[in-house]
Amino acid sequence: MKSETKVFGVQLPWCFHSKNLINSRYIMMKNLKKILQPYSLDRFLCENWTKQGIVIPSEHPDKFQDLFSWQDLNDLLNYHKPELRFVKDGEVLPPCEPREWGKRCKEGASLAIDHVHSHFPALADFTWAMQEEIGHSAIHANIYCSWPSHQAFPIHYDAHEVFIMQIDGQKEWFVFEDTFKYPYRDEKSDHHKPPEGKPYINCILKPGDLLYIPRGHWHYAIAREEPSLHLTLGIRCFTGRDALKWLLEVVQKNLQKEEAWRQNLPLMPHGNTDDLESYTERLFDSFITVLDREKENLAHQFAVSQAKTVVRGPEISLPNQAGFGFFEQGLDTLLRQNKFQKVKIERVGETGYLLQTPKKQLKFKDLPPAVVDILVKNVFSQSAFTIRDVTYWLPECDLDTQILPLLAGLVKEGILVEDVFPYKAKEEKPDLSHGMPKLHQTTDKNYAVSNQ
Repeated sequence: MKSETKVFGVQLPWCFHSKNLINSRYIMMKNLKKILQPYSLDRFLCENWTKQGIVIPSEHPDKFQDLFSWQDLNDLLNYHKPELRFVKDGEVLPPCEPREWGKRCKEGASLAIDHVHSHFPALADFTWAMQEEIGHSAIHANIYCSWPSHQAFPIHYDAHEVFIMQIDGQKEWFVFEDTFKYPYRDEKSDHHKPPEGKPYINCILKPGDLLYIPRGHWHYAIAREEPSLHLTLGIRCFTGRDALKWLLEVVQKNLQKEEAWRQNLPLMPHGNTDDLESYTERLFDSFITVLDREKENLAHQFAVSQAKTVVRGPEISLPNQAGFGFFEQGLDTLLRQNKFQKVKIERVGETGYLLQTPKKQLKFKDLPPAVVDILVKNVFSQSAFTIRDVTYWLPECDLDTQILPLLAGLVKEGILVEDVFPYKAKEEKPDLSHGMPKLHQTTDKNYAVSNQ
């Protein structure tokens, strides 16, 4: 299957239709692959993504139970007081006090809560992992609670990709073809006429089922005979307009330094625009020349700048990052990498190493290359390890003056995080406190921070 997009008469092939490209670049999309199961990830990217909706029945009704549940909803309403909406028969009802929430539900109003992932660690981790896999602007998770035989929202389309994950109950969905290709966020569906034909998807989602609806495809839903609880993932992707906006901002900064762009434009005596047209034509020619000469570099800069916008802030781990409470479980202290923070290790010269994150650089100093090689091979290649593991990896390094200060420094810099890991018996916990006073004196021997 092939798909092409025409821009100023030029055909632009869509890269997802290269099967080899899918297999090589998208093989690490394990979270997307998981929610699509048993449907093929390759087939989804080739045939469905941005083009055609699909229903994927689940082999397990509890497929999404670990992400959200009725109990999570009750906890959210009882303890967090989120911003929520009640919607009934296509109308958003006026806000009301929490004591009225139950009454609204009894009357059949659907309950909608946006950005629910900001309240639950497991769901937050899932959405960030999905965002890292897809690599686009932002992913948000909304929860919808609907009551039997009631329709909340009228037929509409969303200006982002949508994944519907049915958690409990049943809900009937109607999905129609798009009538307006790839709408932007500010191009609302209520400004366009809905389709007149029949839906190409009419299904009843059951617990564990997934429904994908591409951006711009019209849809609506009605709960069946029992209450329905579903989670919606909205994926906002970069578009050509984002590239154009970035390009104009970057080029403007450079071109405005040129005298030709700073000069007054020619006069227009009595409305004669001949000189103005000729002058601006030359300006546009110079713009095209710069764009043609620098297009590869500009494309690279844009790609790098967009990748940085989807980087999650480093995980906070107190009190360790503040310099307190290190390694209270002794040699059994469990350490792991900071979530969603990519770490790169580069060789600098013959004996130096540079550890890079999106926000900072750490340079190892006074450590033998063999030691750093072992650290890179072990510390940054597995999900978790203990201090005891490090002593096995580095038997020639002193625990108090080398290993502990180095690990503590990485914890303080947010590269590593100390996890709770109960040790077998209190008497087995070795006393490491005598090494900690040396931490601030010896840490800088093992690494230095620069370019933060």
